[in-house]
Amino acid sequence: MKKLTSILMACAMIFTMVGCSSDGEIEATKTPFPEITGTDMEGNVVTSDIFSDYDATIVNFWNNGCGTCIEEMPELEEYYQEFKEMNINLIGVGADSGEDAEKLAFAQRVLNEKGVTYLNISPDVDGSLYTDFIDALTGFPTTYIVDGEGNIIGSPIIGNVKNQDDTLRARLDGIVS
Repeated sequence: MKKLTSILMACAMIFTMVGCSSDGEIEATKTPFPEITGTDMEGNVVTSDIFSDYDATIVNFWNNGCGTCIEEMPELEEYYQEFKEMNINLIGVGADSGEDAEKLAFAQRVLNEKGVTYLNISPDVDGSLYTDFIDALTGFPTTYIVDGEGNIIGSPIIGNVKNQDDTLRARLDGIVS
């Protein structure tokens, strides 16, 4: 009986703490995405202006040595095809593809083999996207949701995105709806 009473009291305390916010929702963070300095995999310049063309953009950071990153590319391609009709873009950032010609060629080959049609960026290793942001990533793949104003919405999605589909869709719904 004492055990049951203790469990009920603990549950009551948890529910009381959860209900303390004024509207019951956790406020979404809005942090500016770093300035994009880089090119796409064909050498065309890409800037942060890319965000303004869409209501939301899914930005997936990957690298050549990440098996999970490469394995999820077909799933990301499916998202890209599904979401583009809703004015949601998906771009990849080959984190290490800007380091040298060999890594760029490998990244291009992987994208081709996986049938990727969404834009992929090769970051300038001297640019702030690389030095201030990519260098600070703690794992790959890491995915961010960015709104049309260039703000990061919520915390990063670390790991395979398909395994966190509910989180992805909830954040997109918060922007697009």
